[in-house]
Amino acid sequence: MADPNPFADLPSAIVDLLRDEANLSSATHVLEDARQDALNRRDAARAQRPAFGIIGSKKQREDYAQTIASLEAQLVAIDSMMNRVTSARDRVQPWLRAALAQHLNHADPLYRQGFRASRFQEHWRRAHAIVADRMRGFIRDTRETRNAVSKDVQKNRAIYSGESLWHFGNLKKAAIELDREVDALNRVAGDFAAAVYDTPFAIIRFPNADAPGCSQIIDTLTLRPAAAGLAEIEALLAEFTEARQSQLTELMSAFESAASEHDQLAEARLRQYWSGLLMQAEACLVSDAELEPTLNDIERRQAEQARRRLDDQVIRPFDTER
Repeated sequence: MADPNPFADLPSAIVDLLRDEANLSSATHVLEDARQDALNRRDAARAQRPAFGIIGSKKQREDYAQTIASLEAQLVAIDSMMNRVTSARDRVQPWLRAALAQHLNHADPLYRQGFRASRFQEHWRRAHAIVADRMRGFIRDTRETRNAVSKDVQKNRAIYSGESLWHFGNLKKAAIELDREVDALNRVAGDFAAAVYDTPFAIIRFPNADAPGCSQIIDTLTLRPAAAGLAEIEALLAEFTEARQSQLTELMSAFESAASEHDQLAEARLRQYWSGLLMQAEACLVSDAELEPTLNDIERRQAEQARRRLDDQVIRPFDTER
């Protein structure tokens, strides 16, 4: 037989926080209705405002003033109570949110699996930064190689000089590093996809960078005659300084969108879970007691919890010497 208690699997601390929020949520609805009712009655009373002067009697004016004053006092009392309820709810919600997120991380394997994949966000950002750095180095070495080969062409050399070959050697190293880091960036995207597979987060994809194959390009360039090689190096330099660097910026923009969507999905799942529990709590846990003593009790316990948190943060340098 199923357990009729919808909160049986929840820690008691979460149930207590849910009870408080449910009471405060219900109080908010009651107070909003009461405030609107008071406003309606005030508007109706103002519509019946007696005439001034000899046309209206003194008693009518006094009764009118007393009615308006009473309604205004009710509105002030309601607004004061609403402020207290809002403040208490503002205090309880961060505690409840943190507790629910921790519980959901343990109780829902798919949420835990997908949510923990957020660690790949920092991995991807770091890998992207490394690719950007290696690309700057590749462009720098390409430019220096272009300058050396340009001298060869100016001197009508058919083949590369020793200086040009030396620069080609540096460029080949830069190409290997760039290819390697692009592969590493794409591996992070693949690792993220594997981590969120078969979870609600599986619709999210981190972007992949196009593999430039720089190392093979440089191998081909070293076999060219100097004049042909210069033209291809110029084209390679233009491609990387314009298109490739622009693509890196576009990759980051696409990644930020994907990372934001991942975070929103995690938050939406938590909010959905929270909302469902709150509806059950409002149905099962709301007290029938009057609002004032219920609110006083919640405020008292919140103050005690706040004091305990402060006590836990206080450094007591002599405690370890006892």
